[in-house]
Amino acid sequence: MIEVSAYQGSEGYCLEVVGHAEYAAGDDIVCAAVSAIVESLAAYIEEYDSDSGAEADLADGYAMITLPERSAAYDMAACGLAAIADKYPDYVIMRNTYI
Repeated sequence: MIEVSAYQGSEGYCLEVVGHAEYAAGDDIVCAAVSAIVESLAAYIEEYDSDSGAEADLADGYAMITLPERSAAYDMAACGLAAIADKYPDYVIMRNTYI
């Protein structure tokens, strides 16, 4: 199961993703979808927002992305992950503390 948390913390707006979907061995479309959104946000930060203090820490089965201010890119990623959680509730759980 993948657990996604989107919240406002002391460092700013955080998106934490932990775990693996284990939807289907060798054809895990759920994990691929989550990864695409998370890696896109991380790439956006690196390319366009690194001067703001935004950070992305990515590892196998883990991602922590922190932005000092809420942005459209952050909202898009949180909404996309929520949509995946709605469609695949046995594989992704979304925990929101502010959105």
